[in-house]
This record gives sequence, C-alpha cells and structure tokens, in this order.
Amino acid sequence: MKTLAQAAIEAALKTGAAFADIRIENTVTTIIEIDDGVTKRSMAAQLKGAGIRAFFDGAWAFGQTTDLTPSAMRSTAASVAKMAIATHGRVAEKFSIDGPAFEDNVRLKVKRPLQDVGAAEKVALVKMIDEQARGYDKRIANARTTYGDLWTELYVANSLGTSVYIENSLPRIVSMVTAKDGANRQRAFKSAGARGGFDEMQTEHAQTIGEESSKLAVELLSSVAAKGGVYDVIMDPVFNGVMVHEAFGHACEADNWPAHTTVLEDKVEKVVGPEHLNLSDDPTLEGMRGSFPYDWEGTKTRKRHLVRRGVLTDLLHGLESSSRLNMEPNGAARAQSFMSEPIPRMSNTFMEPGDWRVDELISDTRQGILLCDFNYGYTEPSKGQFMFQASYGYMIEGGEVGQIVRDVSVAGQILDVLPKIDAVANDFRLEAGSCGKNAQLVPDMSGGPHARVRSVPVGGM
Repeated sequence: MKTLAQAAIEAALKTGAAFADIRIENTVTTIIEIDDGVTKRSMAAQLKGAGIRAFFDGAWAFGQTTDLTPSAMRSTAASVAKMAIATHGRVAEKFSIDGPAFEDNVRLKVKRPLQDVGAAEKVALVKMIDEQARGYDKRIANARTTYGDLWTELYVANSLGTSVYIENSLPRIVSMVTAKDGANRQRAFKSAGARGGFDEMQTEHAQTIGEESSKLAVELLSSVAAKGGVYDVIMDPVFNGVMVHEAFGHACEADNWPAHTTVLEDKVEKVVGPEHLNLSDDPTLEGMRGSFPYDWEGTKTRKRHLVRRGVLTDLLHGLESSSRLNMEPNGAARAQSFMSEPIPRMSNTFMEPGDWRVDELISDTRQGILLCDFNYGYTEPSKGQFMFQASYGYMIEGGEVGQIVRDVSVAGQILDVLPKIDAVANDFRLEAGSCGKNAQLVPDMSGGPHARVRSVPVGGM
C-alpha cells in the first residue's frame, strides 16, 4: 500500500499540486435480514480501491479508482491535480493546507474476528433473535431482524509525510417489531453494535434485543397519546444523545464556519449553557462503534470538549477547516468509503454525567414527562432549530413515573434549550447508530445521562 500511495502523491506534486493525499481501502461486509422467519436478504461484498485528492491554492479535486496498480495511481493522481489547478482561479478564498504528520500501524485486536466466523453462525444469530421476538407474545404481528458487519483495512498517506494504517471491525444487529391488538398497532426498535469482533454479538444485550423490542412494542399497546403543553422534560440517555448529536453536534462541525451555515458561528469561547453542562465527542473510547485512532486524513484523534462548563470550547476539524480557521486539527474528518471525500463528522457524541441520581431527578420533578428513545426528527444547524419525536414517554406527577404515552415530541431552538438544562444525572449510556451528512453514512454512537430541561413546549395529540 505504501508504494502505491507514494506513486500517487509524487505524481500529483509533480503535476503541480500543493498538497495531495490518498486513502487505500479494503472493506468486507455482510448483511443478513430475516422478516417473520423468511430470509429477505443475504449478502456478502468486498469494496476495494483508492480515493485520491489534490489541492492547489484553495481548490480541491477528487478522484477514485479500483485499479490498484502503480500506473493507475499515477494517472489518477495526475488527473485530479490538473483539475485542482484548472479550477483554482474560481475559488472564493485562497488558503493553504497544513497540519502535523503521523506515522503508525494500528492493528485491531479482537477475540473473534468477523472474517473467521462462518455465514451459518451469523444466520443462526439472526434466526434466534427473530424467533425470540416473534415468540415473546401472541400480539407480535411482525418481526424483522437485520445483522450487518464491516471489516476494513485503511491506509492513509499525504504529502505532509503522514503514513497511517488502521483496521476497523463493526458488527451490529437490529430488531424491529410491530405489536397489534385490534386496530391498535405499535412499533419498537432495538439494536446492539460495537467496535470489535463477533464476540460483541454474544453479550447479554445483543442476545436479548428481540425480547427487548417485543416487550416495548407490547407495552406501547397500553399507551395513550400525550397531551401537548409546556412541561419539565427529563430526557433518557437515548433521547438526550439525539438532542446533543443532531441539534448541537452537527452545528459544531467546522466546515460550517467558512460556509456560514451554523448557529454557533459567533459562539466560540462564549457561554451557551449552564456551568454544569459538558458536551463531548470522543473517538478514542474503547470498543465503541464510533471510535477510530486516526481519521480518514491520517490525523490522530483525541477527545473533543465541545462544551466545557457551559462554554463552547472545541469544534470538529478536518485539515481544511483547521487550516482556514487557524485552529488545531483534531481528527474529525471521516468518509463513508474511498469513493467519498472526508468531511468533518462526529464519532461518539454525548453529554457528560452530572451529580444527580436518576431517582432524585424524577422525585424532584413535580409535573413533567420522561422522554425515551427516538422515532424521527429534523434539524437545521444554520438556525439551531429542531424537532424530535420520542419513541415513548411517561408522565411524571408528584415526583412519580405514571402513564406511558406515545406521539410525543419536542421542538425549539437549541440555544434556547441548553440554558434550561438545570439537572444532569450520574448514569451514562451510549446507543449505536449511523449518521448521515452530504449523502455519506458513517457509524457512530450517541447518548449520555438522564437530564432535565425546564419548561419545554411538548407536542402531542
């Protein structure tokens, strides 16, 4: 890989590029889906190729090839360098690319490598979860179970001197069910995912998600529609994580600053929330689905303290944004594959735990609502606006959890909501997921503790 990368970089620089980088990738994936006992999808695939970028005086060009030969590296690199040079006269801002260089070879050690586990064992896991979900209760009308895994080796090199090899291994299993009682239908979703080997699918959590999803769907049959109004809201770890990730984290991605597309543009080093509020993005966490030691530009990763003691202190940078904003790169550039360009993205994003016990938080809330899990929503980072619907919730009356409710959502402006977070619990949980941006999907995790927000408009039926 190193020889191929050198051929590409040398060709781009010889053509006239001021900076060049390359990602050589080999990814093997498996997807198995069973719907009510019937296999709907069973797929194994390999993706292998290289993505090459060239930069000149503020202009980028990008190309890709599946021909991993020295001649293909040189011709593709020369082509993208010519494109960057040809378009540099039309860029809005002239700037240069700079950053530290890294050399490393990081092998991922797992107990059971995904590539060593046969298809039959993976299918058996999906069948077991499917049967578990369907057998939980006679009111389960439909169950769909999907298993997916990805193993990747990635080599990144650039003209600054970076030369980094990393491996990734991401198994995940998802259970979606529908419970039916007469005309009443309720759906539930549970998943388990991690960074590791197939042994991550043999944990108690992964082995029981069929039961967990069916249990929730059946419980929702007894739910009532929530009444709209202004409530003190307690967010569970999943709903909290969605709020932090979607409404605030995307606004911290530093490519928004040159584009003027973030509500946080003038908020760096300014107070955005109470002193007890701390929000982080950390790709260095062990075993998490959103973790990686170096980003897709070869920059070593570190924990990013987005908000520390209520102050916006850190952004999510790739080499371009850090160069243009004169800030330190922090390893946040990610790409779905070698066929896409790296852009600033989140990894494992969360609210840091506080001092309250969860039971104290609930008993201290006289009239409110506990929001749990997540159905859907939208955000507008440039304005800070959001709307999220919880999968379900519980009314809180007199400091006690009561009736389960559905069809409950919150909407608002994130800079109005953050100052209203008056209490943060000491528990903590992250939920595995995937995040979309610019038509690229990357694995991530989000979460945090239970946290209370005072006087929030809540939508219901």
